[in-house]
Amino acid sequence: MPVLSPGWKQRKMATTKPAAKPAVAHSGSDCLPVCTLEKAMKIIVDTYHHYAPREDKDDDLSFKDMTELLKCQAPTFLAACNRSHPDYLEKLFKEADVDENKKLTFEEFTKIAAKLADDAHRISHGEDRCGPDKD
Repeated sequence: MPVLSPGWKQRKMATTKPAAKPAVAHSGSDCLPVCTLEKAMKIIVDTYHHYAPREDKDDDLSFKDMTELLKCQAPTFLAACNRSHPDYLEKLFKEADVDENKKLTFEEFTKIAAKLADDAHRISHGEDRCGPDKD
């Protein structure tokens, strides 16, 4: 096994070319996003659009649409803490429906998406997912 002189790593790093920047553009272009967070955001938007019927310029979720979205796309979230119960789903919908028009805009839906993300984060740490401050 060869013996490396002190400072070999620094010399090697000094001669290594910096990584090239990605040629693909990010948001605001026709290119697909290349960053993990941008991909995750695109999936959230696409999922919302899949369940929100487009009427005129609006693409809002009804209570039925939101329930279907969560049952199909977030069964792990609903399985915990009796969240699939209709009372919980109604409460969740009402909390998100800030303007109380019985439908959720994308911005209102992001409140629910934040709850899903928080729940996933708790799962990643093996934390308790139920309780008054966890819904």
